[in-house]
Amino acid sequence: MQDNFIVHAFGIQIDGVQLEQLKSVSGLGMRQDVITSQHVTDKGVVYTRKQPGAKSPGSVTITRGMDKSKALGEWIKETYDKGDVGKARKNVTIEMKDNTGQTVRRITLERAWVSSWQSGDLIAGQTNAVDESVTIEFEELKVEDS
Repeated sequence: MQDNFIVHAFGIQIDGVQLEQLKSVSGLGMRQDVITSQHVTDKGVVYTRKQPGAKSPGSVTITRGMDKSKALGEWIKETYDKGDVGKARKNVTIEMKDNTGQTVRRITLERAWVSSWQSGDLIAGQTNAVDESVTIEFEELKVEDS
């Protein structure tokens, strides 16, 4: 019997550029349509079959501490400022790591782009770090176990 994954750390790369100050990834998952069809046997018994249909695109939200890195901002500008979704589509790799730092699962979000960005609250007199959240749309999700 094997233990569950306990993810102590994770890393995110956008076309090979490592993001830093990561806090969380939410909404990570996949969906596939279900095709249902009715059939009749040669004896007149009706039965239902289900089979996989088209894969559905998805989205994830990444929350990280805002820093001076320009990589994420430049990626966002490709669609928001320039409207160039073709250039903005990148592969995003999320690596789940165990307590020894070894990658236990790698998830690739293919042909991804940023659909929204949000800053954390800015409060005068507070000394806490500011977070930013980005929602990333993707067309296909691939999972690779290490």
